[in-house]
Amino acid sequence: MNEMAYSTALSQGISILLYIHALSEENCSNFLSTKLISEQLNIPVPTTVKVIRNLNNAKLTVAKEGAKGGILLAQPLSEITMLDVFLAVEPGKDLFKIHTDVTLHGQDVDDVKQKVIHHLEGAEVAMQNYLKDIRLTDLFHEERKG
Repeated sequence: MNEMAYSTALSQGISILLYIHALSEENCSNFLSTKLISEQLNIPVPTTVKVIRNLNNAKLTVAKEGAKGGILLAQPLSEITMLDVFLAVEPGKDLFKIHTDVTLHGQDVDDVKQKVIHHLEGAEVAMQNYLKDIRLTDLFHEERKG
């Protein structure tokens, strides 16, 4: 599988949500500890904490403090899209970092730079539109949209 340049936070976020969903179905919604999630999914605890904090901030999960504390889904898995998870775990980040120090001989550098930015923004919008059509429950089924 080829490695994507983004962080692994998106796939980790999806894994965490799917895991919480699967266990809450079995256990009738007990709060799950970050430590358990970290161990079961083989994601380092600090990373798990960070991803879950982002999921909580985006209101995809709810956290409960204390001895019987932990994490629960804040909404049904069928209502969560891959875009929701992406926006939660990559908050406010541009998808593409733009190299702005460009020198092109005989070209209007600003014009070229604007076109590059325009096309990359178009690609980002297309990706977001694609992700917003995929619900996490779709990941349980073989057929794929698109």
